[in-house]
Amino acid sequence: MKFFSILLCLFGLLCIALFPPINADIESISKIMSDKNISGISYAWLQEGKLKESFAIGKANNDNQPIDQETVFSAASLSKPIFSYIVFQLVDEGVLALDTPLYTYFDYQDIAHDPRHKLVTAKMVLSHTSGLPNWRKGKLQFQYEPGEQFRYSGEGFVWLQKVTEHLKGKSLEELAQEYIFQPLGMKRSSFVYLEEFDANHSLSFKKNGKQIGKSKVKNPNAAASLQTTAYDYALFLEALLEGKKMNPGLQQLMFTPHVQVNLKEGKGQQVYWGLGVGIQETSEGRQIFQWGDNYTFRGFFTANVKSGNAVVYFTNSQNGLSPVRELVKLGMPDPQPACDWLNYD
Repeated sequence: MKFFSILLCLFGLLCIALFPPINADIESISKIMSDKNISGISYAWLQEGKLKESFAIGKANNDNQPIDQETVFSAASLSKPIFSYIVFQLVDEGVLALDTPLYTYFDYQDIAHDPRHKLVTAKMVLSHTSGLPNWRKGKLQFQYEPGEQFRYSGEGFVWLQKVTEHLKGKSLEELAQEYIFQPLGMKRSSFVYLEEFDANHSLSFKKNGKQIGKSKVKNPNAAASLQTTAYDYALFLEALLEGKKMNPGLQQLMFTPHVQVNLKEGKGQQVYWGLGVGIQETSEGRQIFQWGDNYTFRGFFTANVKSGNAVVYFTNSQNGLSPVRELVKLGMPDPQPACDWLNYD
């Protein structure tokens, strides 16, 4: 009997190690929001690859309209993994090849003045090694040799977006609806601002609390224009982790480190970029991640590719990434090298 009791205790400890207790609840999230002066948040977490819970807390504007599960937020760079998932489905269809230079598919005049544009591939864009800047200032120019090193680039994603739109004869919004939003039931998601969002789309706030009006995006941008909720994005993460509608080999390729990110003050040694997602190697295994920052809308997701545990959140505040460690820790007890690298503290 004593031996049996010891076995039960050991089993319990093992379960705690493998499946740590989740502390994501309204009270915990609300306290972090109050401490960091965040007006509203849309938060969801997954366990073993399935959505377990989502929370919507706070206010959407200075009229104290409450945030709810259907309140739409601007997702900023969390757009990129969704677009990348579309790209991989086109690769699986044979429409696009990852290592074929993009100029062979589409004549992108914005960069055609530099002969190095003939070197850039979809793989370089997805791994942020195209050599292009994040956003241009004036004429689009290479900052590094294509394939030379990691350089985070929204411009590269826009170029690849033009390629996919040309190959399929459809806009990014049409492709996203066809390949992602409709099949996954993401009913509150779009790469453009929809009029149906008017009644329940959050405004955003600067650090000093000043309210910023809606930005009604008319032209889809693969790098930055996604409008969505944490609930919808969690549905996407379910599909991404499962490899739904994707060749298993391509999913593995997406989640494989392709380049180490630039180090910041000696940090980031365990942070890399795959194809369309960031990668951090933690003591609990490999996690994919992406942050979003368009000034007053900020958010983050990370997901363990083995356990399927994940957290995603969106905020309507310029302060939204300062508590990224605390918010992730509520559902993901792993150490987070990506937070060291981002350094929003």
